[in-house]
Amino acid sequence: MAISWNTAPENILDCFSDLDGCLYETLTPYEEFSLNGGIYYFTPGGFLYCKDARAERAGGFCCGYLTDEVWHYKTDDG
Repeated sequence: MAISWNTAPENILDCFSDLDGCLYETLTPYEEFSLNGGIYYFTPGGFLYCKDARAERAGGFCCGYLTDEVWHYKTDDG
């Protein structure tokens, strides 16, 4: 039986971590976006969460985080 890994979180973090690419992409805490059937959002500080489809309120699973440098550069914090 093959295991299928969701690489979307890794791709999201790689994209936003590239300070030379995605120059005009800004991040807003808790703003939801979808990719490959998942709903994702960043919390303050750059933590990426995948929203739990069964949850009625905010919540989900932490998928990784952006460095402080990237977070401050991509938000109004910087």
